[in-house]
Amino acid sequence: MRNRFYTANVNTPSGVGKMPYCSKCGARLEEDEDFCPECGTPVVSPRAEPERVSARRPLSILAIALIAIVVIAVVIAVVAALTFSPIHTVGPVTRGMSVPSVSGVDVLNLDLTAEVAGVNIIFEDLTGEWVSPSIILNASATAKVGVFGSADFLERYMPVWHDETEGNVLTVTVGQDVDPISWPRFSSLNVTFDIRIDSSMNASLNVMTATGGIVVDTQAGVVLESLTLEVITGGVEVRLVEDVVVAGDVSIEVTTGGVKLVWENVVVPEDVRVDAMTTTGGVEVDVEADERLQGDITLNAEATTGGVDFTLDIQGDVGALIKSSVTTGGIDVDRRVGFSGPTVLLQSSNYPAGRNFDVNLRVTSGGIEIDAKHTP
Repeated sequence: MRNRFYTANVNTPSGVGKMPYCSKCGARLEEDEDFCPECGTPVVSPRAEPERVSARRPLSILAIALIAIVVIAVVIAVVAALTFSPIHTVGPVTRGMSVPSVSGVDVLNLDLTAEVAGVNIIFEDLTGEWVSPSIILNASATAKVGVFGSADFLERYMPVWHDETEGNVLTVTVGQDVDPISWPRFSSLNVTFDIRIDSSMNASLNVMTATGGIVVDTQAGVVLESLTLEVITGGVEVRLVEDVVVAGDVSIEVTTGGVKLVWENVVVPEDVRVDAMTTTGGVEVDVEADERLQGDITLNAEATTGGVDFTLDIQGDVGALIKSSVTTGGIDVDRRVGFSGPTVLLQSSNYPAGRNFDVNLRVTSGGIEIDAKHTP
């Protein structure tokens, strides 16, 4: 049998202690005895449990520095999230400008340059307005901002307006100069310039926006002396309806985005050139023309990377020659009525006619779609 002993709690003058007893016969033992005095059983003392020592080593300077860096990074992330995350909407901040009509003033030169704005131009009869203006511009800006953002910064997106009249010509200059450093304060920034032009004005439009888009909508009787539209990032859409007079060249140029030109039986008093071009995107041109043409039209539609979709519907003594060129891609003729020749060189059965469209379609990388119809 394994030698062992046990102890019992007893009351001692100094408090509670332990009295040893023989594990075999139960005889009382003195603390310094090695054998039981009654049965001779060896006394085995219990092993004292080693004292547990706990000591914390101080943090090193490197560890403290790492903790500080993590805390600072978290604080910066929280502040940035509150500053730049789109938490609430501010605005709109608006500005309105107009020029009252003056007897004898019937020509408008509009020169507009914007850094970030969607520009909508519409021709309509403004005689019903209380000041019978020649032109009205309404600007509006809204944005989603962080918790620390306010609408005050939207003021810098408002246009600066200048107008002067000389003889029968009204010249309006509109500019917008935005500090790019202010942009990160906003998310979902929306700036719009709505321009209304009285349809009685013979207009020359020179409009450019860096970021945004341009839309031009007309009505019968409008006279465009020239039309130059440019967008760096965005798109352009122009609708020239029936009996609009195009008396000068039309240039539409986009760097990144799309171009759409609708030409519906437009009156052309003399030869004009029409350019619709994009670097990256698509060009869509839809032309209807009848004998209201009094001059020839050179039409160029071009996309560096993207495609060109061209539809032509001509009637009477109006002819057309369509030249197509693609470096990488293909040319597809969806329909040809009254046209003959290979896909790269289509011509109407009456070409050359009294008035003609000389069309050049070019794509570097992409495709060309053609729908051509001539009705005698």
